[in-house]
Amino acid sequence: MSASPAEFARSLHTAFGADVQGGPFSFRVSGKGAAMEIDLTPGPDRVIALLRLPTIQVRLRFTSGDAQARSRLLTYLDLATHRGGG
Repeated sequence: MSASPAEFARSLHTAFGADVQGGPFSFRVSGKGAAMEIDLTPGPDRVIALLRLPTIQVRLRFTSGDAQARSRLLTYLDLATHRGGG
């Protein structure tokens, strides 16, 4: 994913508020009837000409919830980490 750990954490806190625990590289999120653990590993920057984009590897592990609840939580996470851009 193209984001810094701090950017990812801001997105999590904006989307889930008090349902987020931990940081800066390991988080637990609960809500929408499910819970997951998120681990971040910083990766190499992506370089395009003079533009440098930070990257992270994101590992998700669900710890509770049925398939439908997990899907809702993942969809919400996906929407929270989208960026604008046109």
